[in-house]
Amino acid sequence: MKIKSLRRMLLLSINGVILLLMIVTGVSTFYSAHHELDELFDAQLAQYARLVRHLLVESSSIKPAFDNVIEVPRIIEDGIERTSAQERHPEGHKYESKIAVQVWSQDGKLLLRSANAGTHPLQPMDAGYHVVNFDGYEWVGFSLYAQDLEVWVFTAQREDVRGELSFHLTIDQLVPLSFAVIPIFILVWLTVYWGTRPINELSAKLAGTDPADLKPLQMELPRELHPFQHAVNTLLAELKSYISKEKRFIADASHELRTPLSILQLHTDNLAKAQSADEVQLANQAIQKSTKRLSHLVFQLMEMQKLEHLSHPEKKQISLLGLISDAMGQIESKHLDNVSWDIRVSAEATITVEPALFQCVLRNLLDNAAKYACPNSVVVVEYYSTLTDSKLTITNQLSKDSMPEIDRLGERFFRATVHQDIAGSGLGLSVVRKIIELHQMNLTWLINDHGCFVVMLESQENTE
Repeated sequence: MKIKSLRRMLLLSINGVILLLMIVTGVSTFYSAHHELDELFDAQLAQYARLVRHLLVESSSIKPAFDNVIEVPRIIEDGIERTSAQERHPEGHKYESKIAVQVWSQDGKLLLRSANAGTHPLQPMDAGYHVVNFDGYEWVGFSLYAQDLEVWVFTAQREDVRGELSFHLTIDQLVPLSFAVIPIFILVWLTVYWGTRPINELSAKLAGTDPADLKPLQMELPRELHPFQHAVNTLLAELKSYISKEKRFIADASHELRTPLSILQLHTDNLAKAQSADEVQLANQAIQKSTKRLSHLVFQLMEMQKLEHLSHPEKKQISLLGLISDAMGQIESKHLDNVSWDIRVSAEATITVEPALFQCVLRNLLDNAAKYACPNSVVVVEYYSTLTDSKLTITNQLSKDSMPEIDRLGERFFRATVHQDIAGSGLGLSVVRKIIELHQMNLTWLINDHGCFVVMLESQENTE
């Protein structure tokens, strides 16, 4: 069930429970009172029967006759509730008509009866209690056999008397509670209103949050709202980080695109001013080179932007040699042909990664190794694993005058001065580093004793 209003749901549910408890209390009181009255009146019926027997023993004039009738006052019931004092009439009480007595001989002759008992046996001549229907009502009767007198004494009481008394006892219990219902409902409403007020305060605080600031909420809240406050603060922190990344991306893109666009505009102007075929050709070549460099920069920016918002790549086990082959297939042939390749990776070697992302890693690293290596040198790609970890290394030979600044490698848009003539955007290693972090691997690079640049990818999980 969808909850549209928490306050309304609490009010309805709490008040509903109170009403249900009152109903249960009323029903329980009714049956409990009815049970106790049954026991009391059953005992009285038995007592009346023994009293009548005793009177019969004391009397010697009892004979079979229809005129041996105990009078019962005729008090009309009008259905109006009165006090117990008002029900005490000079001639008796109205409940007398709801109690009947009969005395029968063993041979079936009526010896004595109350005026409301009739001339037929009220119940069977069988000792004990009986429930019978008489004169349109249900009666509870008691049969007592006086062996010394050889007579049966019947006493009976209408069942509706017990139900009526039980009902009145229940009403007497519920009436005070009913008067207390309205104050209880008001108290419940005040309690719910006071209890849910922190939610309104939290809502107001959120509504007043500055979108440009997104500071965490610092409020004194009930314990039950602490998880909600923590979730909101976590969301605000993520939004702030997301906005910060977006701002940084826009700043980086605008800064880095300004220079190639200016160069492209310059070469376009040169093309418009060209006077000869050679000048046109040179301008076209420059425009093509600038366009290609700009396209590469935009591609790298888009890759970086996607990685900023990716947290859980979907990994699967895949052939490492196949990934290397696919990555090399995306490198320009002039770079591939610039060096020799020594691939020391087993055809059975597998690695658990997100294929497209890890192929991007290999493409960037292998492309860098080919572009920055000495011409005709050897690039070595080697992979080995143990029971606890695995390592992939890419090694390429550098000339002495093209050594990179190791400490600054991986910075966004950083390119060493000695490499300015080589096409690139300065984002490749930043992209690689981000993907490696997503895969929970380690990425390091160094220049070994032989003047070779070595990139190492390490994983603490053996995937072969």
